Amino acid sequence: MKGWVAIPMAAACVSVPTQRDPAACSAPVDRVEVEQVQIGWNRLDPGDQPPVVDVQRPSRDPRQAEQLANEVLVKCRQGARMEPLQDKYSEVQGGSLLLGANSDVPYKAAALCLQPDECAVVRSKVAYHIIKRIR
Repeated sequence: MKGWVAIPMAAACVSVPTQRDPAACSAPVDRVEVEQVQIGWNRLDPGDQPPVVDVQRPSRDPRQAEQLANEVLVKCRQGARMEPLQDKYSEVQGGSLLLGANSDVPYKAAALCLQPDECAVVRSKVAYHIIKRIR
């Protein structure tokens, strides 16, 4: 009987999401305003596909992008203003976005769960998105 109980518990631990889980959000809001810093990559890890060359994106691999995204997230959580972070690090134009249930951005679920002034990082297929809820 002990072995049977341990298996579901182990499986639950393995499936814990690394990002904010929208299903675990106790009260998603209908609409938020967020600012984001987008940090992408244009090189794939060795062993994957040949490197992608895009002069519009910095030459970094996903691990380097993740490291930089985590550094920016720390700054955001320490209260740094997003505008200077956007100017220095973001690959997309600065400013804020209004998001709602019908928005089509990869970080929508996390954004709708953030509290005001809370920061989070979300990985999409092409970049890390450091987001901060303004209101």
